[in-house]
Amino acid sequence: MKKRLVVLGTALSLTIGLAGCNSAENTANTTQPPTEQAENNNQSQELIDFAIGHLPTTGHSLYYIAQEEGYFKEEGLNATFHPFSNSGEGINAVIAGKLDVGTFGTPAPLTFEEQGADIVFLGGQMGTGAGVVSKPNLLHELQDINNFKGKKVATVKLATGDVILRGALYEAGIDYEKDVTIIEMNSPADVIMAVKKGEVDAGVVWAPFVEKAKQEGLEIVKYSQEYAENHVCCRIIADEKRFDENHEKYVKFLKAIIKAERFEKDEANKQKAIEDIKKYVDVDLEIIEKDIYGGYVDQSADPNKKAILSMRDTMVNIGYLKEEKDISDLIHVETYKEALDQLIAAEPNDPFYQELLVRFQENNL
Repeated sequence: MKKRLVVLGTALSLTIGLAGCNSAENTANTTQPPTEQAENNNQSQELIDFAIGHLPTTGHSLYYIAQEEGYFKEEGLNATFHPFSNSGEGINAVIAGKLDVGTFGTPAPLTFEEQGADIVFLGGQMGTGAGVVSKPNLLHELQDINNFKGKKVATVKLATGDVILRGALYEAGIDYEKDVTIIEMNSPADVIMAVKKGEVDAGVVWAPFVEKAKQEGLEIVKYSQEYAENHVCCRIIADEKRFDENHEKYVKFLKAIIKAERFEKDEANKQKAIEDIKKYVDVDLEIIEKDIYGGYVDQSADPNKKAILSMRDTMVNIGYLKEEKDISDLIHVETYKEALDQLIAAEPNDPFYQELLVRFQENNL
């Protein structure tokens, strides 16, 4: 095991900055109370405290639904939410033992892991969900990635979409350091503004800022999954020692998240799911609906081991990580499988859980 770290250096936190599945502007920063139904469930059961770190964004909707629909309490957990404004601070809180889990993108945790952090991956929240935006006059030209040569592109370094675009340029044989001028910014809101002002030709943003960019009159050149199919974004991470010592608690947590995924995917629950998410993410209801039900954001609790490993390979290719190594033993797919198996055992005829089992085998085995 690597040398344990209480908190990684401030420099790394600042380097990570606003990377990952970043929060929406003016988001609600307090944990909302669960529904009356949730309060009435398992009143006699002693709940286990479970601290969840997140970036208040539509991409983390499974947390919010699990809380509002009472699934955490059904599993015996007293879930508390701890919002962060950037991935670096959140991951440091996981490492310091202040959180049971956190969801802060994929590139940022992989960067921390390479620099010595003892973290594990155990599940997912959002996959895909990013996009390249431009003014309408460049929409057609930028469909061909080779036409990015000579262009200025705004991005937030170490955001998932940033890695995906640089990886796509690499695969196309384009040297992003020489052939493209990449301007690194602090937030997706800054990216949108730079594109609108004409300071750059294109920019990389993610949910809910993809829809916000459209509201600002920009066009979606391509969604991130068009550059890298089935890529991951927000992975659920935990401190390795904490995870090893509290296995059953993490199984319960994943069961609640899987239940939330089933609820969200049921069209009959669409309006209620949107209302649940709105309590934690301060964006228009229309944006929430398009993010969650518009087809470009993949909400899944599945860890998707293959895509995590692929993301790491891409980060090595583009120079974000130095060492080629296999981190398979840090991706605990068996915990997710155990949670899913328990749900299937309780409801063996549920078709959604059977679909998740097939997906698990495709993504992880």
